[in-house]
Amino acid sequence: MQNLNLNGRAPEHIVDSLDPTKSPMMIISEISRLMIDKLREKDVDNPITQRSERLLLIELAKRDGRTQLDLVKATHLKAPTISVALQKMEKDGYVTRRPDEYDLRATRVFLTEKGKSIDDKNKKRIADEENHAIRGLSDSEKETLTRILTKIRNNLLIDNDSGFDQYR
Repeated sequence: MQNLNLNGRAPEHIVDSLDPTKSPMMIISEISRLMIDKLREKDVDNPITQRSERLLLIELAKRDGRTQLDLVKATHLKAPTISVALQKMEKDGYVTRRPDEYDLRATRVFLTEKGKSIDDKNKKRIADEENHAIRGLSDSEKETLTRILTKIRNNLLIDNDSGFDQYR
């Protein structure tokens, strides 16, 4: 709990966060920014600084050996962004690319031991910060929150005009 200012009022950022006129999406955006800021504060030794590289690392850790097209779909990044990020990550020794053993036209991307090590450190940092963020919530509240946020995410992904509906 934070101390009150000398005038007896909570710091401005606390008062603002209690504003009942904020929409759910504004609160989600604020939470996302705060989480990213907290992780960056603790990531001074993390060599993966670009958002695209972090997303690729996360997706490859979930399922190694994906194609670039798989990574485009999983991250919702543009193909050229993926290509540039993978080139840098390969140069830095975090990933390696190899031809698919069954379809030589396809190239598969794999995390190296160096990439896996960075992912392990990142997972620990994220888990620590997430546990801090959701402390005090009951299991039921966590389940409800997860269900609601998943619905919101799916609503945003299912948009015929954006072309994202293919990622469902």
